[in-house]
Order: sequence, then structure tokens, then C-alpha cells
Amino acid sequence: MKNKVEIEEELRKTRLIIDAQPNIVILTNGEKLLDANQAFLDFFKVESVEKFLEKTDCICDFFINDGSNKYLQKVYPDGTRWSDLLIQEPDLLHKAMILNSDGEKTIFEVKGNKLIDQNDTYFNQDVIVFSDITTMENQAILIAEMEIPILEINEQTTLIPLIGILDSVKSQNLMENILISIKDKMTKVAIIDIEGIVIVDSAVAAHLIKITKATKLMGCTTILSGIAPEVAQTIVNLGINLDGIYTTSTLKDAIKLSSNF
Repeated sequence: MKNKVEIEEELRKTRLIIDAQPNIVILTNGEKLLDANQAFLDFFKVESVEKFLEKTDCICDFFINDGSNKYLQKVYPDGTRWSDLLIQEPDLLHKAMILNSDGEKTIFEVKGNKLIDQNDTYFNQDVIVFSDITTMENQAILIAEMEIPILEINEQTTLIPLIGILDSVKSQNLMENILISIKDKMTKVAIIDIEGIVIVDSAVAAHLIKITKATKLMGCTTILSGIAPEVAQTIVNLGINLDGIYTTSTLKDAIKLSSNF
């Protein structure tokens, strides 16, 4: 059995490890903060947990509810507390928007676990970890809000350069914008340049085929440009059928081909 000195030394080391974590780690019963690491104190610019508790009992008092239901709420309409939701739905992505001491909004991914000892005894306390994902969230919002440009090469031809990831939402918006452009500008040829697409797989190919079929119904010919050798090999290996779809390896070739229509 370990003596008192050994136990205290283990506790001290454990505390140092927790305080060294860049993420905020807290201990709570759902209503009141019981303990927190150094990252928590730095975020709220307080000297100790006791100083924080002089102002409020719970980190949840700093949660921001923007009405979108994307972020954790202190208490939900059915009475569920934020920490209980973390425990009940551990596989879901939980996010919290929190105001720091300077009034700045920070977005965290939040995960929680019950505090249980080696004998499976639950102390009615939960360990909650807040990981700062503000930069990633802002980048995701920026990318989502970026409109895909539809450039006019001449009176009958438009160019759509794709960059990044082509998912179902982006694909649907792209198709709607292309069809509107075809109607408004009487476009005869649409060149979709995929050289900037990060990944070309069966899902991306399906999106592109869907777009070309829709434009064809409106009397517009679609040319896919930027088909690199590795992309061509991927398409063949996946068994994707691009019959009836015009493709070129370069944008220059696509523009040259468009003059034939």
C-alpha cells in the first residue's frame, strides 16, 4: 500500500499533466464548477477556480445561444442539462460558443465522461474537455459562403473553376447557378475546370455527371477540363462511366474544343 507521501506525489504529477494540456479541462456536477486546469484559468483570466466562482458557478453561464441550435445550451426545453447531453450522446459532435473575459467568441468541441474510479463508482461528477476549433469553424464558414464563380469567356461560353472539395451541398448550388446562367445568358457551352478539386472519387464524379446531364437538358454542352493523369486513372479504376461527356486534360484544350459547338 502506498504511503501518504507517495500518494501526494502521484496527485501532484497528475495535476501537472492536466495543467499542461492546451485544452480546457474541468470537473463539474452539471450545475457548478468543481475544478479546472490552467488552460481554463488562462482563458477566463482568473487566478483560481475560487476567483471564478465569485462571479458565477458554471462555465455554461458563458455559453452563447445564437438560435441555430448548433451550440450547447445551459438547459434545454425538456430540462436536460448541457453536461447530461454530453454523457447521453457521446458519439455526437457537441460544440459550444463561449465568451472569454475580453468578450471574444470562441468555438469549442466539447466532450464529456463520467468520473468513475477503478471500482466503477460514479461520483456524480463529470470530466469535460473543451477543444478550441474556432479557426477551423471560421474557415469552414468562409468556404461554405464562397460562391463558385461563373466566368464568361464569350457570348456563348462560360467557365466554372472548381477549387477544394465538391460535396453534395456545393454541387447542388453549383448546378442551380449554372442552370440559371444558361437561361439568363443563353449559354451554349459550359466548361467546368476540376484541376483545383482536392479529391476526385466516385461521389465527385456522380456530382459532375449529374450537372452535365442537367445542362444537356437545357441545350448546353458541358466540357470537363483539368483531367490530370492520376485523375483519369482513378476514374478508370473506379469504373466510372463518362461516355457522352467531353473531357480535356487542360483548360486551354477545353476552350479550343468549345469553339466546335
